[in-house]
Amino acid sequence: MKRASKALTVKKIINSKHNMLPLKKSAFKHIQGFLIIIVFLFSIVSCENEINDYVSISGHFDGLETNDTLININSRKYSKAIKIDSKGNFKDTLHIKEGDYYSITLNKKTRFSPFLNIGDNLTITGDASDLNNTLHFKGRGEITNNYLITRAKEVALFTADLSSLYALDSIYFNANVDGFSKKMTALLAVKKMDSTVIIREENGLKGFVMGLKTRYKREHSLLVAFAKGTVSPKFRDFENFNGGTTSLDDLLGKYVYIDVWATWCRPCLREIPALKKLEETYRDKNIEFVSISTDKPDKHEAWKNMIRAKDMSGIQLYAGKDNSFSKEYLISSIPRFIFIDPEGNIVSANAPRPSNAVEIKKMFDKAGL
Repeated sequence: MKRASKALTVKKIINSKHNMLPLKKSAFKHIQGFLIIIVFLFSIVSCENEINDYVSISGHFDGLETNDTLININSRKYSKAIKIDSKGNFKDTLHIKEGDYYSITLNKKTRFSPFLNIGDNLTITGDASDLNNTLHFKGRGEITNNYLITRAKEVALFTADLSSLYALDSIYFNANVDGFSKKMTALLAVKKMDSTVIIREENGLKGFVMGLKTRYKREHSLLVAFAKGTVSPKFRDFENFNGGTTSLDDLLGKYVYIDVWATWCRPCLREIPALKKLEETYRDKNIEFVSISTDKPDKHEAWKNMIRAKDMSGIQLYAGKDNSFSKEYLISSIPRFIFIDPEGNIVSANAPRPSNAVEIKKMFDKAGL
């Protein structure tokens, strides 16, 4: 912004013989002053409309712990840590190269994913202890990011009970999914939304709907074949890590929470700490925790070594060449968790994972554990 040069240009125009009619001195001064004011106002508007080549973010978070002193911002190509003061305030600039979804982490458990683009100037506020209901954006880029908050809530609400959705007949299932798709499409039609986000969200919605419909046939069959109260398929004489063999019938009279896993499965391994904590919490309850390894025969020793290395508790079983239990339960991916009642009947053929503490507690509370 070069106010001096603009004022000089105006003066030249005023003094130009080719552009001026003869004027009295008083009239000339009034016009000169008027033109200078116009240039000044024009320069202010230009400053206000100027878009920076970086992202400015600032704001305040309540509900932080004393050790929450940094906000970590990451994407595929960018990473930065911003300091939070003792009152929860922060302010910084991000010299990003392109618009993208970014992961912003306040602590190990609290994170959100805004879309940041060059020129954005955002004020971000919220309560870290309840970010899902309190996160808010204000400023350039607010429309896109407040949409993303609403979108996340709608998706969470729609997928909260997928079992009930997949249990529907195909006509009602498709009607529900298509209705959700129309609702999200309408939500996406927000004026002044970032065009990159619109394209990505449209593609994401198509993929989401296609995924639901692709999985319907299998999930619906699972729910019908393994409905709550039906007799569970059984495993028989699986090798027990502590010696001997164990069958499902040996555990009648107790609830059984089964983890079907393998030593090579990373998602399975990530569930081990939560599973151990769960076992400890319900140690004195009427429930057995059973882990069934589907490792191939050449990984038998690896199975034993991992149990020792990770100090895994519960009943550790090895299926070996017998994959009948997995086949009967139509298990195509692991980890898979199954919950069975004391009579050997299915409570849930696709139970919540140990890491999903809220849903696990609901299920166990409902069982009276």
